[in-house]
Order: sequence, then structure tokens, then C-alpha cells
Amino acid sequence: MPTAITPSSSDPTLAAYRCPIGRLTLAARGGALVGLWVARQRFFGSPYGIDEASARSALDLTSPDSREAVLAEAGWDEADARALGTAVAWLDGYFAGEDASPTTIPLAPEGTDFQRHVWEAMDAIPYGATRTYGHLTATLRDAGVPASARAVGGAVARNPLLLIRPCHRVVASTGPGGYAGGATLKRWLLEREAATASSLS
Repeated sequence: MPTAITPSSSDPTLAAYRCPIGRLTLAARGGALVGLWVARQRFFGSPYGIDEASARSALDLTSPDSREAVLAEAGWDEADARALGTAVAWLDGYFAGEDASPTTIPLAPEGTDFQRHVWEAMDAIPYGATRTYGHLTATLRDAGVPASARAVGGAVARNPLLLIRPCHRVVASTGPGGYAGGATLKRWLLEREAATASSLS
């Protein structure tokens, strides 16, 4: 499971990363990643009050060749810069079709206790696999966490760490189900992971 760190109260440090699904915005605070959102995502910047307009000015860390220079010149807190650098290196691997483990990324997303339980349960869904909302609900109940499929769905939608905490792998029993990044993006991610997972095994 990714490392959990208690976030500080300061505004998050923002960075951008361009990839096949569009422009991602990353947020770090207190030496941990607290957010990762795709453009036009539902609940973008929540619960930190970050809007897409302010996120557009974030420094771009897409290029591995210039990344170290950008991080060195940014003037960011060293721990935040390290967290962002680790996260974008993970994204490099993910979009290269690797089953990259996010356990090296320090994570500290804000949420309720119940939301955190749901997000941690999503961590256990393997790359290239899916689990239903009902399965997650049963897993939480087995662990002593009172849950309903509706409540689980709400917590999944509020996941502030897109891709790293794989909410796209949570599906409805009758099909893909909803996704904060949109149904088209969810299908693309699931199909790509299924295809690359078979080549990794």
C-alpha cells in the first residue's frame, strides 16, 4: 500500500504532465502527493479548492530530459519536488505500458475515514483487472467497515488520485459504470490495461 503522510495546511504545489489522455495536474503538499486530475474531470481540484484556470500555470514536468532542471529551478519545497518527481516517473512507466507499483509514491489525499477505506481497497485491484462496486462493498464489510454500494460509488467518484488509486478499475455489474474522467476515458484505460497486462504476463 502507498505510504500515507499527514498533509500540512499550506496550499499544494502544482505541476502538469501531458500524456495520451490529456493534460494531468498533480498536487503535492507536505512531501506527499495529494491530487492527480485530468482536464475537465468531475471534482477537479477537490477538496483543495484548485480550479482548472489556476492549474494551467503549473510547471510542466512531462519531459524526462528537462524534468530535473525544471524541478531544480522551481523553488519548490524539496520534499514536494521529490514527491512530484516520483509521481511523474510513475506516470512515465504507466503510459509506457508498465505495471508500475505506486508504493514508492508518498500519498496523503484528504478525505473522510470511509473514503480512505474505499480508496485503499482500490489499491488491491491488480493492473488489467476490474472489481465491481458490490465486490468492494463486500470487501469493506468483511473488514468491519459498514458500507453500501451507493456509498462506495460516491467515494470512488471523489478519489483525488486518478490512475494512481485506480478508480477506473471499479465497474458496475452490468458494464463499465461511471467515471469522474468520463465514460470514454474509462473504456480507453480498461482496454489499454487489459491489452498491456497480457503482454506483461
